[in-house]
Formats: sequence, structure tokens, C-alpha cells
Amino acid sequence: MKAVVLTYHSHHVLANEYGLNDHLALPLDLELITQAGYRIVPIRTIVERLNAAHETGATDADDDACFVALTFDDGPIYDLDDFQHPRLGLQRSFVGAMQDFVARHGAKRQPDLHATSFVIASPEARRVMEATYDTQYTYLGPGSMIELWWDRAIATGLLSIANHSWDHLHPALERVAHSKQARADFMQVVTERDADAQILVASRYIDARTGGRAAPFFAYPFGHCNDFLMTTYLPNRAKSVAGIVAAFTTEPRPVAENDNVYALPRYTCGHHWKTADELAAILASA
Repeated sequence: MKAVVLTYHSHHVLANEYGLNDHLALPLDLELITQAGYRIVPIRTIVERLNAAHETGATDADDDACFVALTFDDGPIYDLDDFQHPRLGLQRSFVGAMQDFVARHGAKRQPDLHATSFVIASPEARRVMEATYDTQYTYLGPGSMIELWWDRAIATGLLSIANHSWDHLHPALERVAHSKQARADFMQVVTERDADAQILVASRYIDARTGGRAAPFFAYPFGHCNDFLMTTYLPNRAKSVAGIVAAFTTEPRPVAENDNVYALPRYTCGHHWKTADELAAILASA
């Protein structure tokens, strides 16, 4: 099995060009991924294949499956809805780009087309992010970080909603859910108390707001993954209490058969690849 997980940010909108606007990159990438012979699948498919390999000890030497999973981070409404950028004009949403792909090619070209949006749970954190965003990377308009779109997203059948922590330890927050007020460093989540505040509380909130339909996955804020979280907290407490079955970093490499499912790698658009050719090279070398 070849497997690559790709990450996009729908608030990464700096110019109308690939590498500076994930809304332009994603539709082109859907075509490129398909032409490269990869099958786009929900991340659950990759996790289940890994778990099966771990349980049986089987190798994938004779497995020629090539999978890509799509993930979106932070949870702006732009994942689902088109929006008017004040300088760059109308931007097609991520879900809209996926729907356009199906309209062009039919449902059979990528029959399992799907993505997972990792959202920040705390309403206060989302309000602060919306008001203090980094203009060198991000655009967030009024109301862009609300949660009311989560149910509509799930209803499309193309998008799941999953856990990206309670408050992302966001540096602009007056207070964060951490015993030592650590900000911008998820590596400092090293106790059950702090992990519960960031992960368990977030899972419960997102699950409640989606009618029990939250996807059972976690994405580390900033990609920060430490030994306590990936080997102790997530596979034990988070799995048993919140049902979390996998977690994702931003380590830029393909998924490997022996990977810990609580520390799975992802490539980030605009960071780990900035052109279609660079993504093609990633897929070719996976």
C-alpha cells in the first residue's frame, strides 16, 4: 500500500495563484492525484489498513493500492461555503471543488472522494482567531469561524468533522486550557489533566454539536506530537473515553506500514509543496 495524507487550509488565501491560495491548489490537485493513479479515500480507510497490517504482521509487498487522504485544518466555514475575498474576489470552497470534480468526471472516477476537517472546538478561541489572524498567511472574514456549518458539511457526504483540540493553545488567547498557560507549543501537553482539557473536552464538544457524528480522529495543533500523547494518552484514555482511533502530525512523508496510528504523517499545501510539480514528485516517490 502507498498512502499519502495531504493537508489544506481554507483560510490560506494570499493571492490568486497556486502556493498562495489553497482554493486554487485543491481543484488542480484533485485532477493531478487522479491522473497519478491514486484513489482518494477517507482517512479511516488508511487507518483500518494499517491496523490490519499491525494485527496480522502481513507486509504490503504485493499490495499495489495507492491512496490519498484529504484533510483540512482549523475549521473555517470556507471548507464548505464559497466566499467573497475583499481583494481577490470569489473563492470556491473546498467542498465546492470536490463537487465540481464529481460534476466533471462522474461519481465513479473517485468513488470514495472524501475529506476530514479538523476543527477547533472552543468558541472563544475561534472568535479570537477570527479577530487576530496573521495577514501574512491567512484571511478570515466576519463569522468565518462559526460552528453552524458543521452539520451541513457532514450532510454533503463529502466531509467529516474531527478534533483539532479545544483552543489550539492559540497565542492570542488571554487564557488557554493548560495548567502552565503554555501557548503555541502543544509539546507542553504532557499530563492527563492538560490532555483532557485539550483533547477529551474538545471531542465531547464537537460530538455534541454534530449529533454524535464527529469523526474519531485528532490532529495535533502545529503538528506537535510528543511521546506521552502518542504512546500513552491517545491509545489509552482518549481511545477508551472519546473513541479516538488515530492522530495526525505534519511530518512531511508518506504513511509507512509500521507507523504508530497516533502519529501519522501529513504534507501541508503551501509549505511542503508549493507547485503542482512538487506534489506530483511527492506522489511519484511515495
